[in-house]
Amino acid sequence: MKKLFLIGLMFIGFTSIMNSCKKDTNSGGSGTGNGLTLTLSKSVVSLSNPENVYLTVKDQNNTDVTTSCTFTVNGAAFSSSVFAPTVAGTFKFIATKGTATSAEVSLVVTPVVVSTDSVFVSLSSPTLEFNNFDYISITVADKFGADITSSSQIYLDGVNPISNKYVADALGSHVVTAKRNGSPSNAKTLTVITKSPSPFTQKLLMEDCTGAWCGYCPRVANSLENYKSTHPNCIVVAVHGGGGTDPYKYQYYTTFNSNFGISGYPTAIMNRTGAWSENTSELNTALASWAPLGLAIESTTGATSVTGKVKVKYNVTTDRAMKVVVALVENGLVYPQTNYYSSTYGNTPYLYGGVSPVTNFVHNGVLRKVATDLFGDVIPVASQTKNNIYELPFTISLSGVTSAGASFTANASNSTIVAFVLDGTTDNNGVYNVQSAAVGTIKNFD
Repeated sequence: MKKLFLIGLMFIGFTSIMNSCKKDTNSGGSGTGNGLTLTLSKSVVSLSNPENVYLTVKDQNNTDVTTSCTFTVNGAAFSSSVFAPTVAGTFKFIATKGTATSAEVSLVVTPVVVSTDSVFVSLSSPTLEFNNFDYISITVADKFGADITSSSQIYLDGVNPISNKYVADALGSHVVTAKRNGSPSNAKTLTVITKSPSPFTQKLLMEDCTGAWCGYCPRVANSLENYKSTHPNCIVVAVHGGGGTDPYKYQYYTTFNSNFGISGYPTAIMNRTGAWSENTSELNTALASWAPLGLAIESTTGATSVTGKVKVKYNVTTDRAMKVVVALVENGLVYPQTNYYSSTYGNTPYLYGGVSPVTNFVHNGVLRKVATDLFGDVIPVASQTKNNIYELPFTISLSGVTSAGASFTANASNSTIVAFVLDGTTDNNGVYNVQSAAVGTIKNFD
């Protein structure tokens, strides 16, 4: 009998151990006290990824009584069954319903985890001129010094996303920061200053689409001639073309006209941005612009061609696409010009003696040949740094053909080299500066 009693005690003890080791299937903590079981949806939450914790209470009959319970958190009353953690720490919950209470259940809230992949931003210069060309390079690196710029976000003053090559759009002091995978960088101060005076004179290119047959063309020719007499930095190139008789039609004038949408004569293209309104104030404004670069030209004359080089010197460092055009124009060409501003056509005479044709009309700046592409050869971006000089050698034959296929040979002693740098993007920024020099001479930067 005594032996059976001992066996029974051993069985009861084993059963108790088995029940106490049963696996808890809840993801959060739970506690059974005096008739109530309190369960948390989570037992550990991180502030790096905060989420609500839900409290559930069941009575001894396994009935959900959450809504009829009151709660305390770390001894303080808590009126909701949803807990939203905002600070790190350990939080102890107890549920009460009438005289019944639960056991204490703990929630651990861990602090924000600071990324070990620290982010460091640096600037190529702490200052930047506000001139629409110069930029600073912004580099982002991790704690090992590896470049992570391409996978980072860069901000100006904390809110404005910018590229790693920043061209200033506002004067003043600014803060540059970066982020990578949510990790913030240090802050760098950038001071944007007023642009310094340019060492180069801004000049203006006017391309006059004209024709000896065009009776209205003397109006624009006369306006530009008068303007140039008092503004020598206005450089005029005459692009002859159209449907009437004219021995000076440029071989590719239709390509030129198509590019600029020219549908009638006369039309003058100002700095390759669009048609001139024939208002001289536009010309004055263009000449008053700030010059980002200057040009120099030197050339020598051979038996059948002109050889030389064009130099472009930069007052900025820019990665904006740019192109250069080098052209040969001829002056002093005499050929009768039709003139509608005459009594012959029923108008009050007031231009070129009021006669038509103007038999001794002198055509200057007539476009003959282009050594580059008509719309420019690309300048390497690597050459576009402040104080650097980019050189383009050229050779232009003095002989050529007109659009009608007629041969000509330009007179070198009456000819000029015109070179200009223009925008190579689709932004239509036009010509940045232009220079001209008589064939066989040297024209330095000015």
